[in-house]
Amino acid sequence: MLIASLAVSVAGFGARADADSSNSGSGIKVVPTGLIPLYPKNYDCSPLTSLYASWIDIDGTKRDEQHTGVDGGRIGEWILAPAPGEVRAVWRSNWGWGWEGSLIIKHTRDEAGADEDASFYYSALDHLNYDEIKHFKVGERIGRGQRLGRVHRPGGVSDYLPEVHWEVWESKNDNIKWLTNEYGALTWFIPKAQLVDPLAMLQITSDSSETDKKVKIVPFTECEARGECRGFTYILPCKKKF
Repeated sequence: MLIASLAVSVAGFGARADADSSNSGSGIKVVPTGLIPLYPKNYDCSPLTSLYASWIDIDGTKRDEQHTGVDGGRIGEWILAPAPGEVRAVWRSNWGWGWEGSLIIKHTRDEAGADEDASFYYSALDHLNYDEIKHFKVGERIGRGQRLGRVHRPGGVSDYLPEVHWEVWESKNDNIKWLTNEYGALTWFIPKAQLVDPLAMLQITSDSSETDKKVKIVPFTECEARGECRGFTYILPCKKKF
């Protein structure tokens, strides 16, 4: 199993107790942004079903802690890389829902299209099918829009609604630390790394103003066709209506 080599060969950054937890015991703060997605009228985009800092899960129940990312997707849909980067970690994880796959992609500041003073941005994806992602190698280059895996269910358990959990973190360093969580699986963190609302990253790509709480979703296929992709692009598929 890959886990034995992770502590030496891969990286992550925000300490987490489970996939949908702010892990407040480790001091992680989730600050609501109020951002909501605005989907293009001429596309049918797979929707986000639980937003950043939300207390409500995708099934309508109340969470124990604020949401540290966004959830979305329909079962079997391809998840697309939001920006160029490299594989930083791929492993068999367990956040309390059962064994599944997790993937971390590291982006440089330029690849993320950001102008902050952070050096690195990380896309962390949970609730994946490990068998679909285990072929990725640490250090492997990833292209924008590349298919990463398909929307699965947490722990592969049929009782749970399908979703991909997407977190974004920013850090000035790549000093990864690994721990074992209460479920006997690896969890990761980078000291002093900060959570970022994924919609704030998508806002860079759209023509939404920084004061506009509605973030216009730009499908990867649309900006690719124009040759104008920058920042992060939407990780879920959008099908053109007409």
